[in-house]
Amino acid sequence: MRAEGLAGAVRDLREETREHALQLEQVFRAVGAEPSSNLSPPAETLADHHEQLAGAISDDRLADVFHAATAIATEHHALAAYESLLGLADAVGLDGGACGLLERNRDEEARALERLRGELPRLVRALAERS
Repeated sequence: MRAEGLAGAVRDLREETREHALQLEQVFRAVGAEPSSNLSPPAETLADHHEQLAGAISDDRLADVFHAATAIATEHHALAAYESLLGLADAVGLDGGACGLLERNRDEEARALERLRGELPRLVRALAERS
């Protein structure tokens, strides 16, 4: 990634995702389930598709816009998943500690989404100025 702001946002997202995975493992164990580190087949397919498309974009600025838009879509997906998990946790009466971990992850995802949304217009302007 050429855009420093986007690169920083993606670095932070990766770090947060590692932390979120650890917290989700705690939630799984709280309900007596063993967590799995396997990526879901749809997630793997999306990641592969992203890499194929990104590899076909030769313009760095356009690639940055593509990466930002994809990251925004991923954050929307993560937020929807956390909302579903929180609804399920409420329905089954999951303890507050586990719910707190889910809420914290959801809130961090929401902040990451806002950060990416702030980067995208700047990236689009930089692309348009080049033309």
